[in-house]
Amino acid sequence: MLNENFVNTCLLFRDLSELIDDYSDEESVGIFARTIKENYVGAVDIQVLSPEAEMIVHQPENKLGRGRDRREKYLTLLAGAAKGEAVNLTESMQALDLSSSKQLMEVLNVFRGPGNGYQDYTTVKIDATAFEQGGTLIIDIQVGEGEAIGSFDLFAGDTELPTEGFPDEALASEWDIPPGDTGQIRYQFTHGQRFKLGATGNWFCEKGSTNAFLARISVVPAETGEVD
Repeated sequence: MLNENFVNTCLLFRDLSELIDDYSDEESVGIFARTIKENYVGAVDIQVLSPEAEMIVHQPENKLGRGRDRREKYLTLLAGAAKGEAVNLTESMQALDLSSSKQLMEVLNVFRGPGNGYQDYTTVKIDATAFEQGGTLIIDIQVGEGEAIGSFDLFAGDTELPTEGFPDEALASEWDIPPGDTGQIRYQFTHGQRFKLGATGNWFCEKGSTNAFLARISVVPAETGEVD
């Protein structure tokens, strides 16, 4: 994603002043160097600028965490920046807590191709315990313009997501959504409960290929709306 969607470069902070001095404010190198220096915080900074040198994303590298979580946050950051959007990583990685007063939530994240016969889920936790009488959980999914084809499975909140084979314990699924396309998962539940949405590339896309997805998650309460 980085190599396909961005011009990737690394600069040392000590070189920025020299670049600013050597190039005028009308020259692109000087403009970019000044913007980067003005937004620099410390240590290693990740900055994404528009072609006009406007700051899109500024993220200190040490705030990405560690391990798999770090990789997913970085890909989420890039997915948003590719659309010219700054992503709040804290909000996008947390569990979604739906309530009767907040019946629609969104999450932007990234999935990857697991390889034929395997699963490599990006997990979104959904808390719908506030809907004591149940309702219909609706997940509208939009897949980005990246390489991987998306498949999405909804599980009960206490389910351990599989790492290979068919997701036999899935409550509902929407598979093989092409890049740039949309899909929907609907699931009727009878009492308040927690869920997990698993997002992964399908078995036919290249292993390790990635794409972004946007999930709009809502509930139609059983007591106030028609349940299909």
